[in-house]
Amino acid sequence: MDEFEIKEIVEEQTENALKERLFKRDVEDKMKRWMKEEEVIVLTGVRRSGKTSIMFNLLKKYGGVYVNFEDERLINFSLKDFDKLERATEGPLYLDEVQNVEGWERFVRRVHKKRKVVVSGSNASLLESDYASSLTGRTITFRILPLSYKEFLRFKGLKPGKHSFVKYLELGGFPAVVIKEEKRLLKEYFSAILYRDIKGINQKVEKLAAYLLSNAGKPFTYRSLKTFLNVKHEETVKRYVRMLEKAFLLKVVHKYTLSLKKRDSYEKKVYAVDHGLASLFPRVADSGRLLENALFLNLSALEKDIYFYKNSGEVDFLVCDNLKVEKALNITYELSQDNIKRELKPLNEWKSKGVSTQLLYLYNETGEDVGKPVYAFLSEVL
Repeated sequence: MDEFEIKEIVEEQTENALKERLFKRDVEDKMKRWMKEEEVIVLTGVRRSGKTSIMFNLLKKYGGVYVNFEDERLINFSLKDFDKLERATEGPLYLDEVQNVEGWERFVRRVHKKRKVVVSGSNASLLESDYASSLTGRTITFRILPLSYKEFLRFKGLKPGKHSFVKYLELGGFPAVVIKEEKRLLKEYFSAILYRDIKGINQKVEKLAAYLLSNAGKPFTYRSLKTFLNVKHEETVKRYVRMLEKAFLLKVVHKYTLSLKKRDSYEKKVYAVDHGLASLFPRVADSGRLLENALFLNLSALEKDIYFYKNSGEVDFLVCDNLKVEKALNITYELSQDNIKRELKPLNEWKSKGVSTQLLYLYNETGEDVGKPVYAFLSEVL
């Protein structure tokens, strides 16, 4: 490409970015320190979760230039064109969906000590190429999630409470869906994730994606998925699941055990990256499972390891630092006399071990002062 052409496109993209009026995301506070360091800031996460908006906010605060490599005018941009970009611009570089340019890592490695570089990508394989190994130890990665409940309240100008939380359950956390209150966008997002962010997509991977999201929060085994997909080997199923995880469409949660060897053989659960996305599938549209998925999204922002526990009783989520259990949580849509003992018993087992526990609900029909409304927990504790 011509250097003048590159400069013209980038100046236009940067100018448009500076015009955007956007809400601040909580993760931006964690980035302040790293904007002053030489490490490359890497933003990963599901498509449409807000990576670009975060880049815009950083651009406004720290200056520099923004480059969107999904712009069709840059479709022929190649590794050698980075030299022209470097000459034509100054200040921090915000390189959006940079994986579209093969070999981008070599350029970033060369310039990151003299210019601040922020890159983004919608697939976890962003740093898995042979070239990317040269960046090992030179990056700091932030996974960008859909909006937490706290962020949802800020975006909508609402207060914590049952009404706002039910709205959060309905819309999910994708920023544009929340602002426009337009759930039809979720179907477009689902298609874009499948066909643009998953390499090697095929009919069985599509079928598996729909099945797992339809069964969010329910236990499964790779053997059962092998039968469902009618494939010969469990390794094939595992590869397909990893493809869906790398596109950040979903997350596999393991049963808690101190034995890593046993962990892989135990049943697992899966949660959608966003409960709004999960609600597209009728089988998961019931309020209890959406509630569980919403809690998982918010717990994911803690950057801790999340497990479930199943023995004589079940615990929905164990929040761990490596394998040290820090918090045990059960959540139910409606707490009643019929389920209160079942929900509390396994929590009390962990409490006796010195673990912080919490029973969460949306409605409490027991008349007892027990547990905490989920909206209070998410707005006060997390």
